[in-house]
Amino acid sequence: MALPKGANLGWLILLLGLAVVGGGCQTFASAYEYKGSVLEPAAPLPDFELRAATGQPFRLSQVKGDIALVYFGYTFCPDVCPLTMADVRQALNGLAQGRERVHVIFISVDPERDTPPVLGRYLKAFDPSFIGLTDDFEKVKEVMKPYGAFAEKETVTGSTAGYLVNHSARLYLVTPDQKLLLMYPFGFKAEDLRSDLAYLLSQENS
Repeated sequence: MALPKGANLGWLILLLGLAVVGGGCQTFASAYEYKGSVLEPAAPLPDFELRAATGQPFRLSQVKGDIALVYFGYTFCPDVCPLTMADVRQALNGLAQGRERVHVIFISVDPERDTPPVLGRYLKAFDPSFIGLTDDFEKVKEVMKPYGAFAEKETVTGSTAGYLVNHSARLYLVTPDQKLLLMYPFGFKAEDLRSDLAYLLSQENS
């Protein structure tokens, strides 16, 4: 680096210092900030096996190496579940690339009514690729524990429904190495989920 005429060593040191600081600010500014709630550190998840809407057993490890979006809900849910699935569909439809590496897993908390055929028809209305799981409720409750999710019946008087299920409304993002990294509350923005997915997919490809 050539010094201007009359420049001294102190001036050069100041210039170099500003360059280093500027470079550090640029790096900091480019750091990605997740839109979902981050678990630090990400929590390792145990494998599980439940019955899929196809009638076949399904294990979480079957999608290891890809991203999984796990949701605990039920087909009779009047609002939260269908709205969340619609938001997930919107987020995925807008992905520029890597859509095939994101698996949506809908686990029923109402196995009495959510038989495999019922669950299959329900999810097909959102996206045929969505994976529906149902099984004995005791098995489902064990699966929910590592996610911090819950579900319980709530009797509804004067309704043909008989009962509803009070349940967690969060969407859980599981990383390719099967760790719980992000959680999204009910009402999250589809573009926020899409942004996080796009970032994670780009990191896998880099």
